[in-house]
Amino acid sequence: MARHYFIAVKLPNEIKNILAEWKEMIEETTPFRSWVHKEDYHITLSFLGSAEERQLEKLKLDLQQLAEMSRFSLTLQGCHTFGVKEQPRVFWIGVEEERALFDLQKEVYTICEQNGFQLETRPYHPHITVARKWKGEEAFDKNQLPALLRRIFEVETVTLYETHIERMPKYEAIYEIYLQNTQA
Repeated sequence: MARHYFIAVKLPNEIKNILAEWKEMIEETTPFRSWVHKEDYHITLSFLGSAEERQLEKLKLDLQQLAEMSRFSLTLQGCHTFGVKEQPRVFWIGVEEERALFDLQKEVYTICEQNGFQLETRPYHPHITVARKWKGEEAFDKNQLPALLRRIFEVETVTLYETHIERMPKYEAIYEIYLQNTQA
């Protein structure tokens, strides 16, 4: 089976724990076919698909230039869906729009393209996937869910992940780039 890769913002453990606790509160009464494992929460910057080892090694070298970018803050912002509103395909948590995140994504996208990856051309919508495929009898209504408190967190790490469909958690961090701490 071909291995697949993607580049994402790694979430701090504190945020993963908050999302996991919220998920536990709603999981029993919110029937989705699959729920994302706490360790798999992330914000995708670029999905790469399959890659050869040589291509990955060159990509890792080129991604090092991200280490010159500064850390920045993001704020969790409510739950949303992709797909039909009453039977969503994807249930996700948003983050407030932050120019630094879009700049980071653009830089990652450019590096990936320069390394020969065929990337999505849809507009970038940063999100943290929580669950997939609604299977409830009733229509999904996000307004019935308890509010997820707004939390601010710092983006410190950009990570290259490998996907392992057969495992739980599914995503393995294989390379990390640490953004500059301008506070130091």
